Amino acid sequence: MRVDIKASENMDRLIFTPRKWEDVGLIKRLLAKDHPDIRFKTSAEGLCVEANDVAKLNLNEVGLDFSWSELAERFLINRQHTYKYFSAVIDEIKKLRNCGKELAEIHLKKINGLEILDDHQWVNVACMTIPEGFGLCVFDEQGAGKTVTLIYAFDVLVERDEVDFALIIAPKSMVSEWPVDFNTFMSDRYKVNILTGNQLEKRKVLSGKADVIVTNFETAISMEQELRALLRKYGSRSILVVDESFFIKNLDAKRTQSIRRLREYCGRAFVLCGTPAPNSPVDLIPQFNIVDFGMTFSGVNIPKNKNEAGEIIHRIIEERGPFVRHLKADVMPDLLAKQFQRVNIPMQPQQADLYRKTKEALATDLREIDDQTFERKKMSFFARRSALLQICSTPSSIDIACEEVPGKILALDKILEDLISKQGEKVILWSFYTASLDNIVSRYQKYNPVRYDGTVTEITARREAVRSFREDVETMLFVGNPAAAGAGLNLQSARFAIYESMSNQAAHYLQSLDRIHRRGQKNQVEYLILLCDGTIEISEYNRLIEKEHSAQKILGDPTGASLTREMMLAELFL
Repeated sequence: MRVDIKASENMDRLIFTPRKWEDVGLIKRLLAKDHPDIRFKTSAEGLCVEANDVAKLNLNEVGLDFSWSELAERFLINRQHTYKYFSAVIDEIKKLRNCGKELAEIHLKKINGLEILDDHQWVNVACMTIPEGFGLCVFDEQGAGKTVTLIYAFDVLVERDEVDFALIIAPKSMVSEWPVDFNTFMSDRYKVNILTGNQLEKRKVLSGKADVIVTNFETAISMEQELRALLRKYGSRSILVVDESFFIKNLDAKRTQSIRRLREYCGRAFVLCGTPAPNSPVDLIPQFNIVDFGMTFSGVNIPKNKNEAGEIIHRIIEERGPFVRHLKADVMPDLLAKQFQRVNIPMQPQQADLYRKTKEALATDLREIDDQTFERKKMSFFARRSALLQICSTPSSIDIACEEVPGKILALDKILEDLISKQGEKVILWSFYTASLDNIVSRYQKYNPVRYDGTVTEITARREAVRSFREDVETMLFVGNPAAAGAGLNLQSARFAIYESMSNQAAHYLQSLDRIHRRGQKNQVEYLILLCDGTIEISEYNRLIEKEHSAQKILGDPTGASLTREMMLAELFL
């Protein structure tokens, strides 16, 4: 009996499809007889085996004629190999985390050139290069040197003749940084190319001889077939690197599915992220799955309740998760703690009136509907809520009749005058809204601002903005959107960052904090959070802080809130 075997689109199961549909029941009985501990499910496509059970399959004695797709065959081989060595690798990772550099040096004793690494980076490289290893989640806090860790781990694997090639997938803002970092630490030892440009230019890069190719998440989707063909040439002698891996937290997203398929062709996978669970504990699971083909969370039932899920996920990754996590406070004790100050700002009269009317109209409509109607129209209500936040920043983008200067801009006039003109400080100014960014760049030309957001699409222009802010003495203001510029950039020439507005995505906010609070920063960093009095901005910001503490708890970090000026004053008068 001929049976076709393929992997599902989202890489979560194998599908057995007989040439004659009526044979599905017979196949199920034959497989179940030899695999009593595996649950076979029937779907419209055929007989399904969940990824968690694939490693247990032994089809040699079943007596069926199997026709494997290439991806399905890789699917089986990878899970059987990982299943075989999983426990031993996890035990070694735990030993290295506990014993530190002393044991790492034993693992890496025949490797030269590692003297540049900090103690925690020795541990990371040793964990990443364990014999028969399959990869690692490197969740070191932002600014603790994850890029350096990856570069030296790749070098060790090449020197041991285990690896020939690396595919690095990163956010657009970080793609151009990787060749620079490779050159900084490895000189010209490796040829690093960026997969960019039109289709012809991209194909030219793929056909060339590169040791490392760096691309973005969008290209990983559009050129998945070409990338798979490239990886196929290396057998299992390639590694996959996913930088800022919180981008693959959604299993149903095309980028996640493409990367999961590319992973099947790589011997090891490394995911790098300082904020891997910004919104929910379950964000961690797809990232671990990329590394270990689902072994960490194999057989684990995750409850829907977020608190219960968090407790289980924390326990599982501590027990058997292939990860490392180092905090800057531990590995860079000379780096001063972040300081935060909330700046409460009164709105201007027209602005306040527009906010009040918009809020009251929204509240009236919410009171007049039931929960079912809300669910049906909730995107419209979310948009109206978002309009309230926009009014706090740029009311004219909601009502062009509102011509007065917004309260936050008036506050910024004084803040920037003091910090830049009087104190000579470079400043980063974050804003979420394009209209606000337009206004800010136009209004503060005297500070020679550079801009970095979604409107700046060219890699060279983005790189020049960063270079100018870091190196030019007259470029005193960096204006950016955390969604575009919040990850990976090194902006430590400044020690002040101001948040005029922000996304409701905790990852964007948390990533942006560490553009100035990172290795090499010699000064106290300070953050000014501008919040309009009596508005939902305050609860929105509190929600981001709650998400930050939740993410810290999952990873075992200390969860105490950062001490602010307001908190210190409050405790003095208890």
